[in-house]
Amino acid sequence: MKKITLLMSLLLTVGIFKSQAQEFDKENLSIGVGIGAYYYSAYSKPININLRANYVLDEKSAIVVGFNYHLPFEIKNNMTANAMSSITTPSSVDVTRTDNYSMFNIMANYYYTFVNENTDPFSLHAIVGAGLTRATITESFTEYDNSLYNINRSSSGNSHMGPIIDLGIGSNINLDRINIFIDAKMGIPATSSSTNNSTSSNFENPIPFHVSLNAGVRYNLFD
Repeated sequence: MKKITLLMSLLLTVGIFKSQAQEFDKENLSIGVGIGAYYYSAYSKPININLRANYVLDEKSAIVVGFNYHLPFEIKNNMTANAMSSITTPSSVDVTRTDNYSMFNIMANYYYTFVNENTDPFSLHAIVGAGLTRATITESFTEYDNSLYNINRSSSGNSHMGPIIDLGIGSNINLDRINIFIDAKMGIPATSSSTNNSTSSNFENPIPFHVSLNAGVRYNLFD
């Protein structure tokens, strides 16, 4: 993981140096919006709205900075509430816990075009970069008599934040000032630390490995 992190840092550094080595050209800047999905597990496929700024460095490379907002979603889990007294009947009851998720992600990626060039009608590019994902989870339960039964659980407010490494592939259709993009990426956790070590959700600490898919439109404002 350290080697991968170092490689990502080097590639991003190359992109930053390229952008600093040339005079800023506003005609190379485009703003985009898209929609997609993040796949964290078999139980969670949140829809996200993607906003991005794309700056073309040269005919083969670009820097993309983006923000992904996940539409709120929930995951239901079956639990057991145990009686607090041995004389209580029944000794346990089934309870459904609902985890409500609120998430967002920010990212900075370096795009390298390996099929055609950025100005061509169609191009394919490799994606490498880094991001930060934050998830806030709140719990709710179906009704049960909490004077008789107890559920062993952690606090209801769990907050997760973790850096990720992005690796992926994307395509672009160039229609002059309008560009249509599709990106598919893997998000690899870059650290084993977390803001909260006691979690009661399907999400492991830190933010887990995930796959994302985004599609949208970019527009050259100053061309």
